[in-house]
Amino acid sequence: MGALGIARIFLHSLLWACAVVLLGLTAYRIHYTKSLDNGDILTSSSHFYDGVIVEMMVTSCLAILGSMVCIGLIAGTRKGSRSSMLAEGWTWILWVMFLVGAAIITHKWLHLKWCRGSYKVCRILETIKAFSWICFGLTSFLVLLGLIDFLFNKGKETYRSKAAPAAYPETRTAQPVAATTAPHTTETTYTEVRAANEPPHTTV
Repeated sequence: MGALGIARIFLHSLLWACAVVLLGLTAYRIHYTKSLDNGDILTSSSHFYDGVIVEMMVTSCLAILGSMVCIGLIAGTRKGSRSSMLAEGWTWILWVMFLVGAAIITHKWLHLKWCRGSYKVCRILETIKAFSWICFGLTSFLVLLGLIDFLFNKGKETYRSKAAPAAYPETRTAQPVAATTAPHTTETTYTEVRAANEPPHTTV
């Protein structure tokens, strides 16, 4: 595991811790609004819940479970595998969900400085807003590191494929075989020996 993998595991651990805090805050907010009878400093409604708070609570649960799974996938798999790509895809989903939730919460409760010093409900909403953006920032760094890791591994594979020599089938050169000449043998027949030993004939 390289430095990028260690950094991603560290950020997933921070995301897990922040998501646990955010889960507790959103659960408290839902319990508070569902048990509200006569409204409070911010609203006159009773027994209600905010949809964006529910969305952020669900996102926190997914972040808690997903961070543990992603840590295991990053630590136990090789780079470029399907499991590593699954961890990066899950981080992208969390990034979108945290962005949407944090943006809506900020737009809905933009100015709470006037009441956060005296009312707990305002401090809770301000803290939810802060941890929503913290989780979004952590997922942003995770997405960035995942993209850098992907590009780094892709470039390394391309370099290796260019540097490696092309593999061709082995060729063999046929060696000429020297021709062997059988030793010359002279065969002498009985007729030839007899003719050679006979004296020459004389004509009278």
